[in-house]
Amino acid sequence: MSTLPYWDHNVDLRIVSWFPIGLDYKPVSINAFHSKELETVASLAFCLDSELFCLTSLQSGYVGSLLRDNMLVPGKDVKIDLGFTMVLGYSRPMEKVLVPLLDEASGIQGGVTNCTLWNDDLLLESFKAIILVSVNPLFNEDAFIRLLSDRIRSVSRDLSSMPFFAEKFGYTRFFIPFETDDLTSLQISRYLYEMEFDETRRSVGPSPEKDLPNVIGLMIREEE
Repeated sequence: MSTLPYWDHNVDLRIVSWFPIGLDYKPVSINAFHSKELETVASLAFCLDSELFCLTSLQSGYVGSLLRDNMLVPGKDVKIDLGFTMVLGYSRPMEKVLVPLLDEASGIQGGVTNCTLWNDDLLLESFKAIILVSVNPLFNEDAFIRLLSDRIRSVSRDLSSMPFFAEKFGYTRFFIPFETDDLTSLQISRYLYEMEFDETRRSVGPSPEKDLPNVIGLMIREEE
């Protein structure tokens, strides 16, 4: 099965102290404050063992369950940058949907990386995520979100009831960064990342990472 590449940077997300990181009663409908389409994507993401964490763009500003303070505080100043970024929780079903979709869609790239949640200088969580990025300020995000929604729905014929119960009884959010990884693949990737000789790179090809563009509204962190 084709897989998404890894971005060459980790990403930090800043959240407010009152964010419901443990038990969230509105992980889906919070997105309805932006649009019905985004609420639908958030619901369908649950059906693929993923989660829509946030979306930042020139058109939408900062939205999503991780950035709900920007959606709910009237009059709050929000810095708007060019481009489009979407952060989804990693899952193999979601990756399987996105690989062919990104081949079809123009002007957007996708990859896997590690994200960390911060409240000021306090590290709260670390998790594996899929980050979709477009640096084109004219990127048609509405068309892409509709395409993503249709594609997820097409592979989720027997839709899970998880979104309904998450809204009704609360969703216990927890992060396990590496539960989906194959240990052999991780070891091979580590060797490729650590190659130091040009002759080796010419023989086996480039590193399996790709450059992460300037991520809108998020802080890129160098891997230590």
